Amino acid sequence: MADPRHGPDPQHAQGGRLRLALGEAAVEVAPASGGRIAALEVEGWDLVRRDGWTDREWGSFVMAPWVGRLRNGRVRWRGRTWDVPLTEPPHALHGTVLDVPWDVEEVGATSVRLSVSLGPDWPFAGRVTRTVELRPNGLVDRLEVHALGEAFPAIVGWHPWFRRRATWLPDGSHSQPVTVTVAGGRRVDLDLDGLPTGWLADPRPEPEDDVLIEVGEPPIVAWPGGPELTLEAPSASAWIVYATHPDGVCVEPVTGLPDGLNRGRLGEPPVAEPGRPIEAVFEIRW
Repeated sequence: MADPRHGPDPQHAQGGRLRLALGEAAVEVAPASGGRIAALEVEGWDLVRRDGWTDREWGSFVMAPWVGRLRNGRVRWRGRTWDVPLTEPPHALHGTVLDVPWDVEEVGATSVRLSVSLGPDWPFAGRVTRTVELRPNGLVDRLEVHALGEAFPAIVGWHPWFRRRATWLPDGSHSQPVTVTVAGGRRVDLDLDGLPTGWLADPRPEPEDDVLIEVGEPPIVAWPGGPELTLEAPSASAWIVYATHPDGVCVEPVTGLPDGLNRGRLGEPPVAEPGRPIEAVFEIRW
């Protein structure tokens, strides 16, 4: 990390946003709002939604220890069952850390490391760390899920909200609508609740609200006449593409499926063990 300070200064302790900058790119991180990336600016273009009706509709937030919907808010593990709060009844949505304050552990001119407990709603003692680092031609976003006692399963992912039309910051004008390109793969069939049925289907020509596996190439998010982003996530076993919102699109790398803690369509979920965290990396290049 560049020029790290161990522990936040008073501004950070009060939940102020942290601004990282390098060359023609800048990132704002909001520790108090789920530790999310609250803004991404590239070559004068503003690319990420800065607000929404709920905390699920803006920025780029972390989903952990599950992604998407957890059926009936129920976790089954090694013969035991627990219930978590139904944050989108009758299911639980996007984990426990997207709308709680995160701690700032280190911050410099081009990088920041945050962490947060998985909280009392999760039946196991655990913590997530997130390191966001700007590089000359991109951004690297690293997650770790640490078990602080008993081992437990966890699926993690990122939920970036890209603007439907990027904003040109010098005058506030807007680009043409964004395009999303996802090459190949198969689509996981979902029921009316957005949960996997166990069947696979061909991908749609234009994704709507789709879970895709076996994606052949890094997805591309592009604004005609503006920037083009290439998304890479070596740890991702699936990508969720949500493209029906009028103001934004989401292209989400995830390490398992919705309800994947209970359904093994992609095999057993990763397990965090004491001293052996789950690790995942998401890179956005421009």
